[in-house]
Amino acid sequence: MNDHQLGVSLRQQILVDLQRGMPADGRRLQALVGDLCGDRQLPLLPALRYLVMSQAFASAVGQAPPLPADHRLQLRLQQELDQVFTTAICQRMAPVLRGLLALPEVPAQAVAPAAPPAPVMPAMPAAPASLAELELLRDPMALDDRRAAPTGSRGVVAVLSFMAGVLVVGVLGGLGWLLQISSRPQLQALAPSSSTNNNATPNNPAAPQASAPTPPPPAPDLEQQQANPDLAIASVQQLYTDISNGHVDAARQLFSPAAADQFDPAFFSQFQQVSVSELRETSRSGTNVNLDGVVTFVYPDGTSQSESRTFTVDTASQPALITGSSFVAVLKPRG
Repeated sequence: MNDHQLGVSLRQQILVDLQRGMPADGRRLQALVGDLCGDRQLPLLPALRYLVMSQAFASAVGQAPPLPADHRLQLRLQQELDQVFTTAICQRMAPVLRGLLALPEVPAQAVAPAAPPAPVMPAMPAAPASLAELELLRDPMALDDRRAAPTGSRGVVAVLSFMAGVLVVGVLGGLGWLLQISSRPQLQALAPSSSTNNNATPNNPAAPQASAPTPPPPAPDLEQQQANPDLAIASVQQLYTDISNGHVDAARQLFSPAAADQFDPAFFSQFQQVSVSELRETSRSGTNVNLDGVVTFVYPDGTSQSESRTFTVDTASQPALITGSSFVAVLKPRG
């Protein structure tokens, strides 16, 4: 199914649950969107899970009727996503929001408006073939005079026109040659001289040496601008939510193989519930964000234990990927 159909399926499930008297619980909806997303919608999973936990979404579900078809409500939910996620993810979430609010699907490609026709350039008049034609252009009445002139006068005019044409061509050729000659010294001054380069040796200090080109200034660190602590915190919170709910496959999408030993499903299976809290940023490097947090383990007998841990999250990937985690200290022993 496409992105719009994903939003429609999520809306139908929410309305069915509300009719059954089941509240729109954020954690249950996070598991639901994980089941609804296919392979094509996996990049949208963090944004969907963030959306169903937001206050704007809870307000939309709580209206009467729930999730009304309102463009203003779509804009509010879109603004909620724009504050956290990239432009590409937010653009893909737009049809999901339309399906969620029962708004019609917009075609993926809008028909581009036809380009205006190119202006027709007026035809340029043909160049005159001779000085005689130039003279006719200046004074059309001269044609009548020439027709009235005797044959001898026409011959004289033809010879004079030919001589004038030769003279004009010669003058134009001479001007072109002079311009070419005058431009050569400037080109020679700009071009590097081979003899100068051959003489520029260590034994000839008087010869000028070519200066090394100035290196361009270093490009700004774009990765530093991409580091996003909010995405890092959201991934760590979602990881422990998936682990606590037993969604092993969804949890594996949030940590790299290097950190797999810290999130072994067999270890977490002994607890009734696992949660993380008090996440805060301690430092960042490039696209990596370092966090501190408190992890609480609840045993089946009701006892619990809390410990502090560190997390390293790469926010350049979608979703943000936990690349490392380590134990710091036990804050509250089991009891």
